[in-house]
Amino acid sequence: MVKKIQLLFLILVAFNPHKLMAQRNLNDFIRIATTNAPMLKTNILQSKANEIETKRIVAGLTKPLVTAQMDYMMAPVYANDADNRGIKINPSKSITDYYGLDFSATNGGLYKGVITLDQPLFNKKRIDMAQQQMKIQNELLGNSSILAVHDIEKLITDQYILCLQDIGQREAMRHTSEITQQQIAIVQKLSTSGLSRLSDAKLLTIELSQQQTAIKTLQNSYQVHLLELYSLCGITKADIIELDPLAIEIQNPPKIDSSGFIKQYKLDSLSLETNRKIFNLQYLPTVSLYSTAGLHADYLSDIPKRFGMLIGIRFTQKIFDGNQRKLNDEKLRVLQEATTINSNFFKSKNENRKKAFMELINSQQEQITSIDRQINEYEELLKYYQKQIAAGQGSVIEYLTTLRSNTALLNNRVSLHTARLWTINNYNYWNW
Repeated sequence: MVKKIQLLFLILVAFNPHKLMAQRNLNDFIRIATTNAPMLKTNILQSKANEIETKRIVAGLTKPLVTAQMDYMMAPVYANDADNRGIKINPSKSITDYYGLDFSATNGGLYKGVITLDQPLFNKKRIDMAQQQMKIQNELLGNSSILAVHDIEKLITDQYILCLQDIGQREAMRHTSEITQQQIAIVQKLSTSGLSRLSDAKLLTIELSQQQTAIKTLQNSYQVHLLELYSLCGITKADIIELDPLAIEIQNPPKIDSSGFIKQYKLDSLSLETNRKIFNLQYLPTVSLYSTAGLHADYLSDIPKRFGMLIGIRFTQKIFDGNQRKLNDEKLRVLQEATTINSNFFKSKNENRKKAFMELINSQQEQITSIDRQINEYEELLKYYQKQIAAGQGSVIEYLTTLRSNTALLNNRVSLHTARLWTINNYNYWNW
């Protein structure tokens, strides 16, 4: 699993982040954001740590444990034998009359230097479970990375769409501004010929100034949202660029078993079952072979004769622990039931959520179609007023009113198109 996570990460970092300025599209931003995401990097490191931990556990279950031990214990006494009086740091066993701890308790002292070997036996089940636990943990990390990439895609796409909304409204206002500039030129010529009032040109000029202010405001809004997009992607230094248009298609529903969201619940369930099996391993007998070799003497004079070794086999079996195994099984059964409830609730809620998104998408498309018809009608009406004004018969006030209504429709269309892209992005996020 760690190799799969690493492969995913390497594919993402293979794309040079500095290519952004040349591409300017959504996929470039998503690749850079994913490349810079710390969670993906830490998940790779955690997977490696899990593998190392498993190797450590397996080593403890299969390799011998070799330890060295050295002990020196003094039990000084005051000898009171006729021919041997005084303080004896290392008393000999020949002393019969003395003041101090009884030799039966201290044996005169302790001189010990041994090497002990402890070899675990018959641990295949424990090894298999350790490896299975590592596999589940890394699968959880792998799915967590996939979910993180999915979240990044949605987050970056939402911000990208917000930037496109600013561009769309700015371009709509520029379109209106170009029409106004053309009309100003016509009205100025008419006023020179006496076919139009000078105030008409002044009204159009004031309207143009307002439109240019709106364009600057929308450009500033675009720059702010673009810089937020850079921040989300982890880009520290970048120029103000023009983003490419975006078309998002509605994704086909996946098989329910292949959903990344549902897989998380399945992995949680597998993790609980693995924990149960690992807990129950303590009820298997443990067997180990042990051996000790070295020095073990009580009296200094006996040291040359007290070198040797011993070998044995150790068997341990837990008999009773207050029914902890049964209680643990009950606890995990409750947690499994909770996981099932959450999974079923998510499936039901998600289906309803996707149906609501689809209805909203269809409704938004119908509104966009209706607005397109209205925009076409207003465009025809504007052309009519332009002809009337050019002939010196039209009203500039009525023309401006129509122009403003058309501009409002253009902005509404941009807003609806943006909302529809957001809705599709939300639908695709949950339909995964």
